[in-house]
Amino acid sequence: MKKYLLLAVAAISSLCASAQIYAGGSIGAWRNGSEHKTEMTIMPEVGYTLSDKTDIGTTIGWTYDHTPGITTNVFQINPYYRYNFYQTGKVKFFVQGEFGVGAGKTSYKGGDDSDTAVVWNVGVTPGVSYDVSDKVTLLAKVGFLGYKGANDAAKDGGYADEWGFHFSSNDLSFGFSYHF
Repeated sequence: MKKYLLLAVAAISSLCASAQIYAGGSIGAWRNGSEHKTEMTIMPEVGYTLSDKTDIGTTIGWTYDHTPGITTNVFQINPYYRYNFYQTGKVKFFVQGEFGVGAGKTSYKGGDDSDTAVVWNVGVTPGVSYDVSDKVTLLAKVGFLGYKGANDAAKDGGYADEWGFHFSSNDLSFGFSYHF
């Protein structure tokens, strides 16, 4: 029994010694004047670098969507596994597998009436990162291959049931991470 306990402690110690904690995230704001639509997103991120090729982590954040007569606030959590498949110098290309779920509220006509909004997704996102220094990394992700779902209240707020491959600037996000 002692041998197994010692082996488990050694395995966990070596994993923790090679793991590097990082924190970061992304923010965004968009206003479409012709449709009177406002979108805001705050998505802090925390994760572990397990090796030169792999990271695990999660984004936890908030999304706000407003169109005339409808306002949706959703709290989201999106755990992910990131695989760095190619590196040249300070630039890494990666693919990120993720599963996300969110819940919140869609309010109608100034908040007099509201419903619970629920969203979810499962899929893969490609991206690129650039190591500015040993501690700071800039990231860009674009596109999505997978499924995104929403209940009726979330659909009223602009979310949709959709699946497939979407690779456009509408799915472009920028972020950063700080490695401790």
